[in-house]
Amino acid sequence: MNAQKLLDEILPILYTVKEDPVKLQKILTFLEEEIYEEPEEPEEIEVPEKYHKAVTEIAESLDAGFVCFLNMDTGETEGIPKDMLYDPEDFEDMTGESFESMNFKYPEWENCMTFEPLESHESFKIMRDFTDSLKDRKLQNRLANALNNQKPFANFKFIIDNSAHRQDWFDFKKKCLENHVKELISQEL
Repeated sequence: MNAQKLLDEILPILYTVKEDPVKLQKILTFLEEEIYEEPEEPEEIEVPEKYHKAVTEIAESLDAGFVCFLNMDTGETEGIPKDMLYDPEDFEDMTGESFESMNFKYPEWENCMTFEPLESHESFKIMRDFTDSLKDRKLQNRLANALNNQKPFANFKFIIDNSAHRQDWFDFKKKCLENHVKELISQEL
């Protein structure tokens, strides 16, 4: 049985005891002791100090959908719109900018690392982890419902943008993206 069908069976049971604080407390105690697991804080990954600034720059660029390059020798970064890199003719038609006119430095770097924007399933996991970390149960339930239905990205964004936790989401996502970048750098070293 899928999760939605199970939830559809659980909610009517909860509804029948909604006015009974003793039964609700039993249910809450059971859930906290037997079912619920506190989300784990992601382990902080360390990279050499020369990459600290680059980690932040790359995370911000990935969030904007750019492909990023890191000069492993100098710590210098360069971000390129994904469309420009993978479909330069179409990008030039739309913007008037050509690959050559942008004077990118990364092709000349000998020791260069490439960072691709997150896949949709990776972005979805960050949204799910944020939802699981919330203490605000009402918002947590709304976000979980959005993630389990059609158009999860758009619905999640709409709910977050209209909540008091908007900045918490941006901070959480930034930290996750930075950890992702640090993990890739540490694997390369």
